[in-house]
Amino acid sequence: MTPSHPASHPASSPHGIGAALAEILRDDLRVDVARITRDSRLIDDVGLDSVAFAIGMVAIEDKLGVTLTEEDLLTCDTVGDLESAILAKVPADR
Repeated sequence: MTPSHPASHPASSPHGIGAALAEILRDDLRVDVARITRDSRLIDDVGLDSVAFAIGMVAIEDKLGVTLTEEDLLTCDTVGDLESAILAKVPADR
C-alpha cells in the first residue's frame, strides 16, 4: 500500500481511501506500509491492538470525516475490509 498525494485521489474514491488509510497506518500508527496489502490481517499481520484501533478510529474521523463504531471495526479482519467499511460511510457528496 503505497500512499499517494491525497489531492490527486479524492477520499471518496476507493483509491483515495486506500491512500489515506496507508498514510494513517504509516503516520499515526507507525506501521511499515511497504509490507501491507489489502489482504493483510489487521491484528495478525499489521500488528494492531486495541490502543492502535482507538488511535486509528480518531485519525480516520479527523482525516476522512468518517466515524466508525466499534461494531464496524469488529467486522474488519483485513486492511481491505477496513477500506470498504470507510468507503461505505463516506458521504456521497464528497
